[in-house]
Amino acid sequence: MASQTKSYMGLLAQVLDRQGVLRLDSTLADHWPRLRLPDGVDPAAWTLADLLNHRVPLSADAVTTLEAYIGSPDPAVYPQLLQQFASKRADGFDYDNLGYNIYAAILQQHTGRSWQDWLQQTLFTPLQLHETATNTSSFDPAQLAFNHQWLGAEQGWRLVPPKPDVLMHSAGGMMTSPRDMGRWLRLQLGATLSPQFDARLLDAAHRAGVQVDPKARNAYELPCNGYAYGWNVCDFEGHTLYIHGGSYTGARSMMAFSPDLGVGIGVFSNSDNATGWLTSRTVVQFFQYLIDHPGADSWARTRQQVYPQRVAEQLSGMRARQVAVRQEPRWQGWRWQPALASFVGTFQAERLPAIARIVRDGDALQLQVGALTRTLQPAAPGLFGAQDGPLDVVQPLEFRPDGDGFEFEGEIYRRRPAGELPDGHEARGHGSAGLPLPGTGPEEPCPHGAGERMHRMPATATARRCMRRQKAGLI
Repeated sequence: MASQTKSYMGLLAQVLDRQGVLRLDSTLADHWPRLRLPDGVDPAAWTLADLLNHRVPLSADAVTTLEAYIGSPDPAVYPQLLQQFASKRADGFDYDNLGYNIYAAILQQHTGRSWQDWLQQTLFTPLQLHETATNTSSFDPAQLAFNHQWLGAEQGWRLVPPKPDVLMHSAGGMMTSPRDMGRWLRLQLGATLSPQFDARLLDAAHRAGVQVDPKARNAYELPCNGYAYGWNVCDFEGHTLYIHGGSYTGARSMMAFSPDLGVGIGVFSNSDNATGWLTSRTVVQFFQYLIDHPGADSWARTRQQVYPQRVAEQLSGMRARQVAVRQEPRWQGWRWQPALASFVGTFQAERLPAIARIVRDGDALQLQVGALTRTLQPAAPGLFGAQDGPLDVVQPLEFRPDGDGFEFEGEIYRRRPAGELPDGHEARGHGSAGLPLPGTGPEEPCPHGAGERMHRMPATATARRCMRRQKAGLI
């Protein structure tokens, strides 16, 4: 479900607010009195409700990348992470994972219980969502729809395993079935799924917490005027539509409901080949048929004709980007053939308590940082190309001249002698950090709702950051 997790967290937050467990009008300063934020951002001016409606003017891609690709850090270190890596962004609404990740950290520190435990007790169990969970391991692997990427007619499909437990986070960390999705949408439409559940909480969760420019571009290609605790509030031909999507490597999904039409729909795709477009257009097509839109049949034919072309263009664009990056002068023709054993070792990040390992993988090297892995290919003296999947561009991993460590995505990792790892550098057994860290200064914005158009961006650091954000469901 990826980012569709946010609507569940939004409703959970309303329940906990009503129960007096964690108030939505409490501020960051109430929970972290010593927190200092950059560029005059005042922790006392921003509430937990602001976090869940993407209003707090902070950006911290280092933290959201950590949650989405490495493994969740100890909630106790969140103030330190924000002080070190957050930067001020423009005021107003800006969709991101950060607010939900911060809310979950505060929730655990305030109550001593994780967001997963609270969702299970407060929503899943009473609403009888028996096929919904925050851990992949809760399901028999035979029940799971594995993710896929189309590599072209010659190579076929690449199988992508479901997201592991360590990467299931509060802004994108749930799995569900079509049956449970139906129950969830029925709840949004007013169905009584549990006599203990106060339906008035839905009214609060559906009330927009921030206004959005309806002319702004978005992933749904609809005029949206607000955001309400995990739901985009949009207009479809004069009808209010609550909608939210989710994306991760090899999967796309979307759900929507219209209170005045009394109908909802969930769309799942276990492929990411232009399926962000496909899922959003399927939702729109459904509602076009529902209201007897005069152009529905014509749009259906057009979309069926266009989709194969979009898949081919996306794959071609990604291949072209790969070729362009590999031909850059810095790689010096990929002629270097070093003795790989000298690069194997354990390394500690300088800025975060993060551990990286470089290990032999047959005749190649592999970088491991928490749940993140990259295959390393020698390029030029001291320089490796680090690659994730077969459709991803290579990224530079460069060893320092003294052999003491390497730099990867702006973070320097120092070699640690065997047996000298300090305590606390691998939280929960999978790494508290160890992420490819972006810079801490102001960042060039990603095109919101870019979806499959990301492959057309030039191969810059900003493009790589935006690709990570798109994969993690951040844009």
